[in-house]
Amino acid sequence: MNEVGGKRAFRPGVWLAAAVVALVLACWSQSARAQQRAQDAANLETIQIRPNVYMLAGAGANITVHIGPEGVILVDTGSAQMADAALGAIQRLTPKKIRYIINTGADVDHVGGNEKMSKAGLTLFPYNGGGGFGIGDAVANSGAAAILAHDNVSQRMSAPTGQQSPYPTAATPTETFTGHGKSLYLNDDGIQVIYQPAAHSDADSIVFFRRADVIATGEVFDMTRFPVIDTENGGSIQGEIDALNRLVDLAIPAVPMVWMEARTMLVPAHGRVSDQADLVEYRDMVTIMRDRVQALVKRGMKLDQIKKENPTQGYRVRWGSDTGAWTTDKFVEAIYKSLTVKNER
Repeated sequence: MNEVGGKRAFRPGVWLAAAVVALVLACWSQSARAQQRAQDAANLETIQIRPNVYMLAGAGANITVHIGPEGVILVDTGSAQMADAALGAIQRLTPKKIRYIINTGADVDHVGGNEKMSKAGLTLFPYNGGGGFGIGDAVANSGAAAILAHDNVSQRMSAPTGQQSPYPTAATPTETFTGHGKSLYLNDDGIQVIYQPAAHSDADSIVFFRRADVIATGEVFDMTRFPVIDTENGGSIQGEIDALNRLVDLAIPAVPMVWMEARTMLVPAHGRVSDQADLVEYRDMVTIMRDRVQALVKRGMKLDQIKKENPTQGYRVRWGSDTGAWTTDKFVEAIYKSLTVKNER
């Protein structure tokens, strides 16, 4: 604008330039978001395990997708950052709605996509907005897909009264269980959600699709690293070994016809689809690590001395890491803490 007679005159060129800049920035932002979504989708890999069962890799923790007459059942939902890409991958597999989500634990890369996936889904129960003859909001999750987990997962995702919860309400379990587990029958398949106490943490479950013969192992089994033992949240080395032994018992190998593909398939927390042979090798490795550290503890060694003895020798290259959130040193520390706390009792 120009000053004319004490008043500011309109200058269309300035406003036009500002509008052009705003439009360019908006287009750039949309383009950046579209490029990020495309990159996220490119980072995802969809692996078919059975005719109706898939694994999504690259969305955080592995996601198991079970498709059937009722719709889609998910085991874990990956990270929040990858939720859009994971949802897009599921929608490319089937037009059916997500009906049920089962969480194997409370780790952020397992539950981060809960809210997005649940809201994109559809309750199994009759629902008409909470009125009339429909099921109430609490049971029908306000029309969204149900989220099932052990009660300890719910506790971990909540916050004490007066404090801020780390997750929105829509991401937290709508249905919980205590005790040894919970059984469901959906998509013409028997589904067992089996609690594994004091393994990775005190909130772990494995999910066994009995007809499909696929087990989602959660953080109990990880094909990319030594198992994460979260001692601050109830995890222990012995509980981890117990959980691995339970998985070994449930998984059926390709015996006697070892050349056939028929066998129980395992979806680990991270890494490739596996079978009982992979699991036995992993279980044996973890047991050997426990035994080595235990022998050094019995000799009266402290943690620093044990680390210098390099108890992970022979396995460090394949399973260990010197960087990242879970290092070899942290694994040894977790074993030591598990064993010494037990010994103090």
